[in-house]
Parts: sequence; structure tokens; C-alpha cells
Amino acid sequence: MGPTNDINKHIIIKERLMNGRRKWAVLGCAVLIVAMASPAMAQNIDAKEYRLDNGMQILMVERHEAPTIMGAIFAHVGSANETTGITGISHLFEHMMFKGTETIGTKDIKRDREVMAQLDSLRELMRGEQRIMREQYRRGLITDMNDPEAKTERFKEIDAVFDSLILEQRELIIKDQLDEIYSKNGGFFLNAFTAEDMTGYFIRLPKNKIELFMWLESDRFSHPVFREFYSERDVVREERRMRIESTPTGLLEEDFRSMFWKSNSYHWDVIGWPSDVENITREQANNYFATYYAPNNLTMVLVGDFKPDKMIKMVRKYFERIPRGATEPPDVTTLEESQYAEKKMIGEAETNPTAEIWYHTVAWKNADSYALEVLAGILNGKTGRLYKKLVDELNIADGSGGGGGYGGMGSGLKVSAAQNSNKYAGYFSISAEGKCETPPEKLEAAIYDVLADLQTNPVPEKELQKVKNQYVVDNIRFMDIMSGIGILFYLGSNAADGDWTEVNDGPAKVQAVTAEDVMRVAKTYFDPMQRNVLLINTKKVCGPEGEETAPQDPQFQKFVGMIKQVSDPAKLEQLIGMFSMQVESIEDEQEKDQMEQLIQIAKDHLITLKAAEGK
Repeated sequence: MGPTNDINKHIIIKERLMNGRRKWAVLGCAVLIVAMASPAMAQNIDAKEYRLDNGMQILMVERHEAPTIMGAIFAHVGSANETTGITGISHLFEHMMFKGTETIGTKDIKRDREVMAQLDSLRELMRGEQRIMREQYRRGLITDMNDPEAKTERFKEIDAVFDSLILEQRELIIKDQLDEIYSKNGGFFLNAFTAEDMTGYFIRLPKNKIELFMWLESDRFSHPVFREFYSERDVVREERRMRIESTPTGLLEEDFRSMFWKSNSYHWDVIGWPSDVENITREQANNYFATYYAPNNLTMVLVGDFKPDKMIKMVRKYFERIPRGATEPPDVTTLEESQYAEKKMIGEAETNPTAEIWYHTVAWKNADSYALEVLAGILNGKTGRLYKKLVDELNIADGSGGGGGYGGMGSGLKVSAAQNSNKYAGYFSISAEGKCETPPEKLEAAIYDVLADLQTNPVPEKELQKVKNQYVVDNIRFMDIMSGIGILFYLGSNAADGDWTEVNDGPAKVQAVTAEDVMRVAKTYFDPMQRNVLLINTKKVCGPEGEETAPQDPQFQKFVGMIKQVSDPAKLEQLIGMFSMQVESIEDEQEKDQMEQLIQIAKDHLITLKAAEGK
């Protein structure tokens, strides 16, 4: 994984488009995923496109405001490209791509290779024992394959030798050398993310260090060495525990996702199923890399202080030497099968009562996606219809703290909606967090009332135009974030989906949406037979007037835990810098207060880390 430890993991993403549950990802990655999630910007991005002889796509945007360059490489692969048995492999690659190459990350590549070969041989023997254990599990002879007592004697013997080799390999490794090289040369914000439809790697660096970027990135995309392969799977397993299993609603949301997607590969979370991640082989990883990380499946995006016509010569020098992949990445052929009945899931968690409703809609660039984007804007925000109904009129939902807004860029409300247009399929999500004493069924009924009005009455022109205007304002705000990082992600994410020019074509399509379009898509897609509902009852004890006895935002607490897991002071300072850059742009007072609390928590943790270093 990227060098900022697990702090960026909440964006893995199922985080391609933001909704209420993903708003905290903005805090975690300094608006990177907001940049991905938002509709295309309202003003054109003047990008120059090049295509290398090996098929690699290059996009460049010239900006001279600062002597820096943002660089990124997007692999057109995510969890949607996986199959059962290797779920989570795309995310695992995000980790493995920071492990180094033949020349970076090792003291002795010859012995390093020998140890890895021995580890692979031992894992093959261990897989034979695991087959025996799986059969025992199916027959009820053991209840947990991870229980040390359930291991076969032969497995234990092999595992002891395996562990001794792992210890030897650690002595050969130069930890985080890629990050160290970049940092010493002024590089900043080296990181990565995984989503359903793409994986991205990025860095900001001084413009006079761009050739270093070309050398380092061409090396790791042509000669990566997947050292620590087996131990890193354990890191991913722990990440899953933190992100999903240890959060109040994580496992419920995972179940809900699996219930919603009937046939396509959005069915599983980006992090994958534990039993798959624990059994991915190096051979499978090598084959996956050869197919999906070949240059013909990559897009490089450069934004900053350079001349594209000169820069492309350097790009060709370093990247055209990488051969085109021998096998073209296969198409994702499994379509989402139709749903024939409403599906509902009811759970209980240490959180406020919650109603979450998903409808099957359309994929990226579908003509109806633009009207659905506008419809989400009509529902969102403090002047939006969800807030007016559930907060102002009925007083059954809280007004702020942890939700999303228009297109995922709202003011942090606990009632929110989003059109999530993924590459291969889409869904419209609505989420409402109620006051402690509110039955989630009451939230659900109120949401249906709001939707019914949209299905039968045209949106007034003034309200429609206000949403369109806000769309323009919200998107322009991200134009100058961190010397062009918003532009970088707009371009890269749309290129990975299939057409970078959507960043310039999309805004006009949004502005062309009519009130009749909004009413039509509301009628078409808000069909009860296409509806999936998650109702979460609270385990909290409410006070005499409905007040919570322990009023803690679970998303906030989860993020505090993420911060405290960062063990590198340099990375924590980087994180504090990103948070501080973002806090002034937050308009909602409660959300700003929470961000300031996170900054202070990070600063306190930094003092602790530095004190420990000084001992």
C-alpha cells in the first residue's frame, strides 16, 4: 500500500463516487476522491493527448502558477475486473507496487529472489494442507480455519520454516525506499487508491525533478518486485478488520452491497473476501500484472509547470521501452441481471437509526445519468428537499455531521443522495440518519414521500437553475486544489472509465437537463421493484428527550483510529498539512469543528511519535 499507511484506505474504493457514507473520505485524502467523484468541471480543461507506440495514453495540462508538477498513473483496472477466487487482488496490487523493483527496496536482489522462490514453494505445500482443512471445515470437523489449533501438523511444520524465511527476507529489504527517494528530492503526497473501476498512483514534486519521476515510475511499472507478498496479505486482512469489521455498520453495509448487486462484480467490496485475499498466489499476481498493468491499459496524467511538446520526448524515452502487453485486458462481460422484487435488510448497530435506499440506475455516460445527477442536487443540501422534509418539517433526522451533499460535495449533512455512475452499472443512493428515538421505518416513509412528489410534479425552474448553478460553483472550487490535483483526478478517472473528454462534455449535458427530464428519470428508476432498503435500528440508549447517552459520530471515531495508526512522523506531518489546507474551505461549522479536532488529534499524536523517536 501507499506510504501514508492506512490513512487513505477508506477511499478504496467503492469510493468512486461519493455519497453520504463516503464524505469522510474527503477528509482522509484531502479531497482527492471528491475530485474523482464530482461531475466534470464547468470549464474546459485544455489537455494535450498523446499515445505511445506501446499503447500508453498520456494526458498533459500546462499550468505555470507554481514550479511543481503533479504526476499520476492510472491503471484501468479495479475490483470490477476480478473474479471469484481472486477478489481483492486489485487492492493488493496497490500495496505491492510500493515494494520496490530490482534496484529499489533491496540490499541483495539475488538472495532476495532466492528467498521469494523458496517462500513460493513452501506456500504451495501449505495450500495442499489448506485443501485438507477446507474439507474438514465443510464437514464440520473444524469451525475456523484460522484457529492455530485447527492447523494440520504438516502445516505447522512448514509454517515454521516459512516464518524463518520471512525474517531473513526482512533483513534484505530497504523499507519504503521509493518514498524516501521522492521525499529527499522534494516529492510530496506519494500515495495511491483502489476503486471498483481503476487504480491510481500519484505524487507532486518540483518541476526540476520530473525526470526522476519518469525513471522511478517506469522502473516500478516495468520491473516491480512483489517482495513481502505473503506478509502483505496479512496487512490487507488487518485493514479489512479496521475498515469493515470493527466499524459499527461496516459488516451490515457489506451485506447490503452484496444483496444489491445480483450478478456483476460490484457484488464484493474493493478489499475483497478474506478467504480469497489469504489464498492469492504470486503466479496469479504476476499474470494479473502482465494483463492489467501493461502500458496499453495505463494512462499517465501530468499537470503543472512544463511544456507538453518538450515533456512528451522525456515520456517516450522512459515509457516506450516497456513492451505492450501480450494479452489484451478482457472485457467485463457479466451484466447486472434484472431485479424482480423489492429487497429489504434490517439490522442493528451502535449508531443512530439509519435508512439507506438504493435503486438500480445507469452507468457512466448514460444519457440519463445527467438528469439523475441534477435530481441528486435537488434532494441535497440544507435547501434541498430531503433536509426540508426530514429535518425542518418532520424533525426526525439530524441536520449535520457526516453526510454528503450535491454530487458528494455537500455541507456534511446526515441526509444525502447521490447518483453513482460506475463504469459498468450505476445506482442512486439515499441515506438518512435519524434522531436517536426515530424508527428507521419513519425515515424510509418520509423519503418515499419526497420521491413521490418528484415523480408527479415538475421541479420549478428557479429551483432547477439553482442546482445547476451550484453544480458549476462546486466544480470550479476544485480547479486549483493542491497545484492541479483536482484536474489530475478528473482526467485520470474519466480516462480509466473510457473517455477523458467527458470532463469537458459533461457540464453542457448537465446544464441541458429539463424539469421534464428530472420527472421522467424519477418515474423510471424509483420503481419499488428496483429498490433495495437497509434499515438499521440503534443499540444506543436514548435520554428522556431522545438525546443519545453517548453522542459520538462513528465515522469520526473511525477516522481518529486511522490517525492513531500512522506510525511515521513525516507522514503524519504530511497529513496535518493536507487537513490544514482543506479546513478553511469548509463552510459547515460542525464539519469544520470536526476537522479541527482531527488536526489537533493528529498534532498530539505527532508529539507522541517524536518523543518516542527521541528515546
